[in-house]
Amino acid sequence: MSKNDFLTILKNQANSYHKPILYRFLNPQEQKWVHSIFKGYFIYESNEASEYRRMLVSDYELIPDFEISVLKTSFRDKSISHRDVLGSLMALGLKRDIFGDITITEDEIYVEVISVMVPYVKELTEIKRDTVLFELADNIPVVEEKKEEIVLSLDSLRVDAIIAKAFLINREDVKILVNQDRVKINFILIQKHTIICKPYDIISVRGFGRIRLIEVLGQSKKQKTRIKCELLR
Repeated sequence: MSKNDFLTILKNQANSYHKPILYRFLNPQEQKWVHSIFKGYFIYESNEASEYRRMLVSDYELIPDFEISVLKTSFRDKSISHRDVLGSLMALGLKRDIFGDITITEDEIYVEVISVMVPYVKELTEIKRDTVLFELADNIPVVEEKKEEIVLSLDSLRVDAIIAKAFLINREDVKILVNQDRVKINFILIQKHTIICKPYDIISVRGFGRIRLIEVLGQSKKQKTRIKCELLR
């Protein structure tokens, strides 16, 4: 859903508000939009430590029920990554907004999911040829996110240049990824591969991972722009 479409829905809901509204799992940018549209309302968030959260908006104070279940499964293939789990879930025909954060420990995979969708997520029985069996769990353990800090030297801060350098792919292939709606900046789909990025931007590339631009370090002797980034996979 585009930014304009989502904001239009929020504004219409605010104008015709008559009962509490429970949203699907929202990314950080969508969460900000809910706060900006529903100023003065009680806004509850499912988990302040999570990146993806459900939000409940009400004009009176209440005890929120976010209708979230946690599923877990053991696995053997230690090469399984966040993107493998996400890709397998979406291959079932599930939308990204029906499940929240995905957490991978040494031995188990945890997924937050809208409760009514639990039976559909349980249909996932294989990730990268590794057999999995999801069952209900009480909670998700706290695990430090896997990340790699890198320094890139670039001709510019264009998003296609950053993605190509970070993931070692051709810039023409990056253009294709953008045209296939597989690239987001700060959780918003982009339509142009020429967008200039800035510090603290998060670039998400479906099938590859995420890049968080931390700092512009300046110019190299060869007049390249040097940036510090984190790769999140």
